[in-house]
Amino acid sequence: MDSSSQKSDSVTFAVKKVYLYTALALIVGLGGGFGLGKVFFGSPAADQASPPATSPRPAASAPAPQPASIVQVSIEGRPYQGPDDARVTIVEFSDYQCPFCSRHFRDTVPQLLSQYQGEIKYVVLNFPLSNIHPMAQKAVEAAECALDQGEFWEFHDTLFENQSALDTASLKKYAADLGLDTGSFNTCLDSGDKAQQVRSDLQAGQAAGVRGTPTFFINGQRLVGAVPLNRFQTLIDGELGS
Repeated sequence: MDSSSQKSDSVTFAVKKVYLYTALALIVGLGGGFGLGKVFFGSPAADQASPPATSPRPAASAPAPQPASIVQVSIEGRPYQGPDDARVTIVEFSDYQCPFCSRHFRDTVPQLLSQYQGEIKYVVLNFPLSNIHPMAQKAVEAAECALDQGEFWEFHDTLFENQSALDTASLKKYAADLGLDTGSFNTCLDSGDKAQQVRSDLQAGQAAGVRGTPTFFINGQRLVGAVPLNRFQTLIDGELGS
């Protein structure tokens, strides 16, 4: 190879090296710039994914106590004890086969009527739980038949005192023992005439949120179960302003 060819090849190789170094410099420069850009400006995609900064929320304060809800229950035509214009009305939804109703009748009712004599009106409505108390329906119908003869409370007490014997024959015997007109009573009981009144009480209870017995409403404030006397006293004294 002659000297001119060697010079030409050297020049060409030198030019290519310059191009190569220039290209490498550009690549390095771009990469560095991108890296620096991430350092100083951050990643745009990451910024969009990050939630905006917010100031801490104050701790939630405890909710203010809510007044007890008042439930209106119609008691028109229902049997009651106490003065008609008493300042406190207690409504009991009851079932004569319910053991908790029996406990309430035995342990609490006498004390209430004695302590608050003349100050409370005590009303009873029917709420037979027939699915678990198969004799309850006829028992409440029998009490309604006794009501027709003005002997509701005597019959009511007799049913709770004889809770284990509420079959139809026993119900008729109790009517005879109490001196009721047995002809009228037996006809009333056998006809099922009182089933509609019982149904009406059940519907009133369901509308008021009654799900079991006994359930009470003290001036519309609900109290559920055979609860101790002091639970009644707290509500009654509050209504009386004692």
